[in-house]
Amino acid sequence: MDINASDIYSFYQSSLGSIVKRTVRQRITSVLKDISNQSVCGYGYTSPYLSFLKKSHANLNITSLIPDFLDGSITEKYDFDEKTIHEYFLPLDPSSVDLVVSTHLLEFVEKPLSSIEEIWRILKPNGYFIALVPRRSGLWTRYDNNPFGHGRSYSTTQFKRLIEDYLILDQKKSFLHFPPWHHYANYKFHRTIEKAGNRIFPYMGGLMICVCKKIVYATNKSKSKKIPIKNIVATLSLIHI
Repeated sequence: MDINASDIYSFYQSSLGSIVKRTVRQRITSVLKDISNQSVCGYGYTSPYLSFLKKSHANLNITSLIPDFLDGSITEKYDFDEKTIHEYFLPLDPSSVDLVVSTHLLEFVEKPLSSIEEIWRILKPNGYFIALVPRRSGLWTRYDNNPFGHGRSYSTTQFKRLIEDYLILDQKKSFLHFPPWHHYANYKFHRTIEKAGNRIFPYMGGLMICVCKKIVYATNKSKSKKIPIKNIVATLSLIHI
């Protein structure tokens, strides 16, 4: 591991990082519907995005869980619980969370499937998981001046394989079409570039936002296998489909 929480924090304090933070926040809020009075868990380095959700939805019950491999001191404090945890153990009860948001996680952990298993465990039936991961062939993974240029990146197929036994991919979008350059022109025209990329090359962004839904299983004893049951529990829809 050649990056830690302090490095990620420093990136988001830069001009380029501030643009990325605003763009990611817009993408997260664009897929959310009604999350009032919901239980939300951040898994990875998610504080810049959870803080935005907390400001716009003051009645959310938010917990931020930061894996211990992202060591590093951060002075900024947020208006929700933050805990440093073992990367593969979430100190939450089974089926206790409505929404899990993950950033700067699946590209860094050695066993991403173990993280997915823990996410499935803590999600309520029909709960949602929003993952932001670097796109494998995206431009941002080719530069090490940003956190997305470190660790593992994913294609759509690779991500689907990762979650297939636990979650259903409801929707996936690519974004961050502007380049990862610390340059005045990039700061000035990033909105124009992003809009053009969304229209002309919608699948060519540097990041993917993946909205996944928990699969609930019933056991078929005669065949000794698990059968997925969709919509087994009527829950409040949190996501725009």
